[in-house]
Amino acid sequence: GNAGLRINEAGLDIIREAEGLSLTAYAAGGRSYIGYGHQQEPGDPMQITLEEAEALLREDVRATEDGVRLRLARPANENQFSAMVSLAFNIGTGAFGSSTVLRSFNAGDIPAAADAFLLFNKANGEIYDHLIGRRERERALFLAPVD
Repeated sequence: GNAGLRINEAGLDIIREAEGLSLTAYAAGGRSYIGYGHQQEPGDPMQITLEEAEALLREDVRATEDGVRLRLARPANENQFSAMVSLAFNIGTGAFGSSTVLRSFNAGDIPAAADAFLLFNKANGEIYDHLIGRRERERALFLAPVD
């Protein structure tokens, strides 16, 4: 079963690197963010510590972990789960739910699931280098053997 699975440090590192860290609130797309891309609510602090940024990241990832877990039809290992959570955290659990990654994984086709990560390299119809890099890291984690 997948009940006890949580994202591992390798998965969190992919998210940390992709989101970047800002201990001061910043605006993007009409919204305010802080830490590792945590969306601010009005009245939230404009400055946080690294410890607070880490806590917000784990809190934000928890809903994605639940969303991924709910959609898995077969057991995942820690690396597979962590890579899928990193992907779903970026594209949304809804998009993950209809993805070839999930469909292939649930069908037991691990190589096809791994390769399907690489499809998610676009934003607004354009291919982005940072997304290519992130997907390659997620794919490598997904395929990495668990000790």
